[in-house]
Amino acid sequence: MESSQSRRTDMAGQLLQVAFQKLRTGARVRDDSSLKVSHSAALKLISELTDLRSNHSDLIEAEEEAKSLVQMKIQDHVKLKEQIQELTVLNSDYQRQFEALQTDKESLQANITTLGETCGRCPPSWIHLNSSCYFFSYTESSSNQKTWQNSRTDCIRREADLIVIDSPAEQKFVSSTIHSIAEGSRFWIGLTDKVIEGRWVWINNVTEVEQRYWMDGEPDSSYSRYSSYSRYSSYSSDGYLEDCVVTAYSESNPWKTRLDKFCWNRYYWICERKSN
Repeated sequence: MESSQSRRTDMAGQLLQVAFQKLRTGARVRDDSSLKVSHSAALKLISELTDLRSNHSDLIEAEEEAKSLVQMKIQDHVKLKEQIQELTVLNSDYQRQFEALQTDKESLQANITTLGETCGRCPPSWIHLNSSCYFFSYTESSSNQKTWQNSRTDCIRREADLIVIDSPAEQKFVSSTIHSIAEGSRFWIGLTDKVIEGRWVWINNVTEVEQRYWMDGEPDSSYSRYSSYSRYSSYSSDGYLEDCVVTAYSESNPWKTRLDKFCWNRYYWICERKSN
């Protein structure tokens, strides 16, 4: 009986060993399969990581290119702004030149018109306006000035007389002409109060009643400090007063142009005659 029991024990031990070996073999198989799955997943992750790194590098490169492009655009914008400023300055210069040329054109056209109107109607160097011709002595000589009486004598020699300003248009014409040819100069005109002090009469015997053409404070009829000299007695029957009138351009008010002066002072003069 003991030998039979011993055999059964040995057999059970062998069976246990076989079972244990099978269990170990199965566990190893399962362990190997698990390892295979983990390695495959790792390879996939590595591949994805490699792709991500590649994409990241591409993105960084694209970002750098974008930054470079933006910088180039900024520089182009700055250059364009500078060019616009330069063109603006040039345009302003061209505009000023255009306006100057336009003014010259208008002046030349006016001169052509004046010459066309004057031609055959007025003597050379005289200016035509409406139905009269005007001579400004400054245009003939800037150094020759005369007394009021000698100026009138010169006008009569030219078959004319000192100017009689009898309209606003003529007043404006005289003022603007003086401004253009001899600004700051004074010219005798045919107005005087020699006969009656304070009564201003033109050489055509028309009394001047318009007051707005006198400069401020004029006429003032200042008394001459030379009144004791008999050689001036022929210049005024009312004592040695400012009995003759000059006209000049006034920048502050082109309409206020007249002032009375001693008739023996020397100034330029304006002659007037009828046009042909």
